[in-house]
Amino acid sequence: MTNRVRPEAVADVPRGWARVRAGGESDEFASTGFNRVHWFTLESAITDDELRETIGVLRSRGVTRAFFWMSTAGCEGSGLTALDRIGAAPVPSVKYVVLARHAGVCAAPRGTTLVVRGVSARELPSVLGAMGERFSPESAQAACKLVESGIAEAFAAFEGDVPVAFAALIPDRGGDGFGHLGWAGTVSGSRGRGGQSALIAARVSRAAELGLRWCVSETNTAIPTSLNNLIRLGFVTTLEWRVFRWDDREGV
Repeated sequence: MTNRVRPEAVADVPRGWARVRAGGESDEFASTGFNRVHWFTLESAITDDELRETIGVLRSRGVTRAFFWMSTAGCEGSGLTALDRIGAAPVPSVKYVVLARHAGVCAAPRGTTLVVRGVSARELPSVLGAMGERFSPESAQAACKLVESGIAEAFAAFEGDVPVAFAALIPDRGGDGFGHLGWAGTVSGSRGRGGQSALIAARVSRAAELGLRWCVSETNTAIPTSLNNLIRLGFVTTLEWRVFRWDDREGV
């Protein structure tokens, strides 16, 4: 598995891949935790041997906490038992969902005084810098690399000349072609003004311009604002990730 933005942070694990970095152990939430293992394509249950090898990779990187993101098949029956044996527990009370809709001309469901437009790679550092409360320096740097490399397109909502909300579109032209909607954030004083709804609409429309067929996005039910915005703009839930938290009790 390769990552053109953070190659040093990506490792292969059996039937999946991991994003790992020592020092992420303070992360409490799966949605924002840096250390994570992805088993999205498992069609059969994860095994004890695969989990032992994965834990070896995590320990070799100095990681003592990680979140496991899995397909439903990966943690059914014997998979759930294997996860329990290593102390990986389901994240409680929160659903992590993927939503999709067809790309096409899309308008925000209600008006907003904010102006939404695309943001070039050249101006993106200043846009994210002005939204410092929403994007850490590391996160902002990663977003800038994605846009500079052509992996992503950036959009922002402005109050006059001041950026108050940001989001990105990551096109994937393989297969039917889809655009991933992600990296969304709004400064606290401008929430509830329709900025993110307008940014969703702008990216769905842009995906159609790029010849993509689908738009997909991921969110969770902990804070339902993003989920409700996506549903209002025609997105429907297509699947739910099973998420587990693992803390190393033996390697520390």
